[in-house]
Amino acid sequence: MVTMSMYVDILSSALDTWVDELAGSALVEYVLACRAEMLEIDPRYGETAYSSLAAEVAYDRALIKLCEMNYVTVTATDFAFPSQERARLERKLATVGIDLVGLARRRRANLKLLAPPSRQP
Repeated sequence: MVTMSMYVDILSSALDTWVDELAGSALVEYVLACRAEMLEIDPRYGETAYSSLAAEVAYDRALIKLCEMNYVTVTATDFAFPSQERARLERKLATVGIDLVGLARRRRANLKLLAPPSRQP
């Protein structure tokens, strides 16, 4: 009998239902959007555990697809400790030219530039 964490089971099911045919820059943008959403969820501000779980699964599923497209070895069973596996995969992707952390920083900076100035009374 193989033991599997509940998170690995949920992630595996989510991977089985992946239907998007994203590739290239569209997939990278999707991964960055999922990553940003996952990092923004904060239970202290009323978000539920369900919201947090959904955001983590969405990011991990997209991250796995990005790894597969770039020949980075990954399996859902490696996500028994999700945050450690995410960090490992982000480092591996950086070695093949996709620095998600750097891209996310630039994306946030660009979004701040596009945001309208705040009004001060």
